[in-house]
Amino acid sequence: MYPAFIRRWTYGYRATALFAYGLQSGCPTLQFCGRQTGVSVSEKLSDRTVRRARIVFDTFRSIHDPRLGAWLLFRSHLLPEWSMTAGSLGESTPEAALTPLGVFGVWRLLATNNRELARCARVFASPRAAFDAVVAEQARVEEMTVTAVRGPQSTTHGWVIRRGDRPVLTAARWYESASEAAAAGRAASHALGTAEIAQGVSIGTASGRRTRVVMNTP
Repeated sequence: MYPAFIRRWTYGYRATALFAYGLQSGCPTLQFCGRQTGVSVSEKLSDRTVRRARIVFDTFRSIHDPRLGAWLLFRSHLLPEWSMTAGSLGESTPEAALTPLGVFGVWRLLATNNRELARCARVFASPRAAFDAVVAEQARVEEMTVTAVRGPQSTTHGWVIRRGDRPVLTAARWYESASEAAAAGRAASHALGTAEIAQGVSIGTASGRRTRVVMNTP
């Protein structure tokens, strides 16, 4: 009987030779390959399920919803020209858009782990209007450009994606540098192009929890 280290070396040599033979012979389904990896080499990556980013929709309980105020405040740092309060936004919205479900509609881009990557620049009259808008924008991602934006402090940076001169989506958080923010914006733009679009809308309850319901028709 050979010493243990020689037996291990011999097995490793044979395993390598067997794998090389499989590649040369065009036989990718050797049992050895399956035992070592747990997956047949013949399985193509394209056959596996590829998780994509998601686009989800939110509405607000009223113009006094704290989430709406926080949304508008954050946006005002990235787009000062669009700065407004929830009250002034409500005054400019047709009464018909203030449905029993909630007020206004926004969309957000989420990563596969539900981390928020971006949010829409506009606050729409309803979730359905937000839905229609993002469907149109998703088809025109190639026309969008990313611009880094400095936040209220020197260590805060964000980004805005525009199509032409019109803002489409913005960062959802602050970054430490302009280069980091710009890179995150480019990643969000790429994710937007292939993201799955949800069919429901989320609304807050009096307890603070979020409830997802079927999208309202216009």
